Amino acid sequence: MPMTRRLIINADDFGYAKGSVPATIALYEAGIVTSTTAMVNQPCWPDAAAYLRDHPDLGAGVHLVMNEGRPILPLEQVPSLADAEGRFRDGTPLLLRYGRLRTAELKAEWRAQIEKFTTDTGRPPDHLDLHCHYPYVFPAWFRVSLALAQEYQHIPVRMPFDDALDHKAPEMAAGNGFPAWYVRWQGQRYQRLVEQYGLRRPNYFEMSFSQDGHRTVEYLLSLLSTLPDGVTELLAHPGIEGWREGDYRTLLDPRVKRRIAELGIELIDYRALVG
Repeated sequence: MPMTRRLIINADDFGYAKGSVPATIALYEAGIVTSTTAMVNQPCWPDAAAYLRDHPDLGAGVHLVMNEGRPILPLEQVPSLADAEGRFRDGTPLLLRYGRLRTAELKAEWRAQIEKFTTDTGRPPDHLDLHCHYPYVFPAWFRVSLALAQEYQHIPVRMPFDDALDHKAPEMAAGNGFPAWYVRWQGQRYQRLVEQYGLRRPNYFEMSFSQDGHRTVEYLLSLLSTLPDGVTELLAHPGIEGWREGDYRTLLDPRVKRRIAELGIELIDYRALVG
């Protein structure tokens, strides 16, 4: 039976600085990037939103943020989310706030980000995902995103703990300081949560390309050649400055698009999961 391989090449951080907007646009117009996720609290979001309004064929979701920039809502409505300067906390300071961070405020802020996306682009998001790994650390935070995805017409979500969890767990554990058994246990728990909320997700989430040492054409071509049957989301962080330029230049290389065509891989966006 022939393999059916479908691929979502998703450009994260649309609206962030570091040239995320021109890089994502160039990759979409080159026929490589099929999907993006927007950071609506970032300085270049107006430019990103304007492009999405004029280009409805580019799939787009919301990159829910709790650790970068400032909240969309007034600080008096989300006091537990921000520091004394009115900015989201990041890293260890954020994780240490777990017991004092109110999930009701987080839900209100993330809902505001979704509503801003819809208002600014004139369309609803086609999926939700979370900025960085911190919101995935605690089930209570992850559940907030699932509840919102359910509320907004059961739109799909990203799932870092994918169908290859058993195989990937040791590497994921090593990168985050957890034992492999814990990553498997937590990952299986998160998979069940997605099912319980009645949401769809890609079968696989491939984040290795957008990591140091892997932003090369050779690595990406090898990854494409071993793409499993089903739907895979390939994570990318294109930009025209710093390390993001590696993602951008590699994806723009004509050998990548040619290999996708040779392998018969179908490029899709998240809307295909519910179509």
